[in-house]
Amino acid sequence: MRATARALVLTVILLAAGCREGAEQSSAEAARADSSAAGYEVGPAPSATASIADSTGRIAAAGPPRAAHADSARAIARRDSARSDSARRDSVTRALAVREKARHDSVARDSSRRVAERDSLARSNRRTQVTTTVPPTAGPVRVNEFLTYDAKTRTASLQLVAGYNGLNGSLNFNGAMRGSRTFVIPLGWHVHVTVSNHDSDLQHSAIVVREVLPPPLELTTPEFPGAALPRLDEGLQEGETGTLDFVADRPGRYMVACGVPGHAQSGLWLRVVIARGLAVPAYR
Repeated sequence: MRATARALVLTVILLAAGCREGAEQSSAEAARADSSAAGYEVGPAPSATASIADSTGRIAAAGPPRAAHADSARAIARRDSARSDSARRDSVTRALAVREKARHDSVARDSSRRVAERDSLARSNRRTQVTTTVPPTAGPVRVNEFLTYDAKTRTASLQLVAGYNGLNGSLNFNGAMRGSRTFVIPLGWHVHVTVSNHDSDLQHSAIVVREVLPPPLELTTPEFPGAALPRLDEGLQEGETGTLDFVADRPGRYMVACGVPGHAQSGLWLRVVIARGLAVPAYR
């Protein structure tokens, strides 16, 4: 379409140039006749065809119309814009792919951690399910790895190991945390708790207090006399051992927690229940 328009414009220009050249030639012929009549010598008249060709050459030398340049510039701008849009889409696609991979990796890590905790709790459950029907007069009874009792003397002995394994960043008692295990004591029994620290990085202690959730930042006063380690906020070093000795003379819900500030809030506590009507203690 643009080529046709340019051809029409060129034709009109040529026609106009021809008319102008014709008029000029007529005037020139008249002038030449007058000069010849007056006795002057005049040369041959220039050819109209040559004049038209000269005009055509000047028009051709002038080059294509400015509209063609504008159309070319717009085409280049559209091409550059399309390339820019494509680059932006590619960048967004890559960013979304990276984000999705990070989310998938996080889900996989969480799943692995939950499986590890579940397996550890299952092993602990199997250990705590070992029971005995030995009569009370038979002497000390070992219930599992952590609990022994003597019904004749009404004494319950509990092993409490801080940093038993790596769960919860080693902030666990006997591999359990956040009250996932419960020490059940018959009302009036004497309780002996041996506390040891297997954590190579942190110090830990133990104290029996009323169950309060979330646990306070600092635990300073035991619920029963003798139910706290001496260096409560300092804790035991790795390999050290301490003991709690108290009488469970008040029923209720309690917790045995680490007294080092911040540790109980991080999950280092187990439940303690003192109840009437129980024949023997339990750790479950």
